[in-house]
Amino acid sequence: MHPDILRQLAADHIRELITEAGQARRAGEARHARRRRRAAHLRWSTRLAGQQPGSRRGSRIPVTPAADGRVEASR
Repeated sequence: MHPDILRQLAADHIRELITEAGQARRAGEARHARRRRRAAHLRWSTRLAGQQPGSRRGSRIPVTPAADGRVEASR
């Protein structure tokens, strides 16, 4: 085969390989970003749940407003 044709075929093949590698890298980055967002969402949800009354660790008894230390003034 003519050297110019071989060079052109090699250049085309290398371009294809580079394109495929770039697509694979972007797909991996997208998966990683989805995992990070999912993990951040879970951390956020857990933090919010921890701020709710009755969500103390180990406590299975729901906390009522009178039981959490605040006393309301009677009217």
